[in-house]
Amino acid sequence: MYRFMDRPVTSLAPAEQILLWSMRSWVAAMAGQRCPCAALGPSFERWRLADLLGNFNVAMFLLNVEGAAPRVFCRENCAHVRDDEAALLVLFHAAADGDLRQTRRLAEQAVKPEAVTPFIAAIGEVADVLRRAPVPRPL
Repeated sequence: MYRFMDRPVTSLAPAEQILLWSMRSWVAAMAGQRCPCAALGPSFERWRLADLLGNFNVAMFLLNVEGAAPRVFCRENCAHVRDDEAALLVLFHAAADGDLRQTRRLAEQAVKPEAVTPFIAAIGEVADVLRRAPVPRPL
């Protein structure tokens, strides 16, 4: 988590910036009573990451509804990564690296027990799409 916390957004890899923007935009859409998929969809299309949208929405929905604790996200234009955002970036990295033990441990900290399995599945699919997409590594 500490590798991302308080870092400037501009220092993140492109895939990490996309994830961070997506998390913040999803939260902003929900706060504004807008459909998150409609809000994020055009950007995902432009980035050629349309396959990401469904599972990303599921992961964020589970975090929102079945979260183990409230999470705090910055606004979309915030210049630095916050604690909760950093924790989720680490979770996505663990899934992308195939580290099932760490992915499960982090997921168990993020959501209630009954949501862990679908949450891990959604996070894993998002990580797989980003790994296969023409988005530069490390994710």
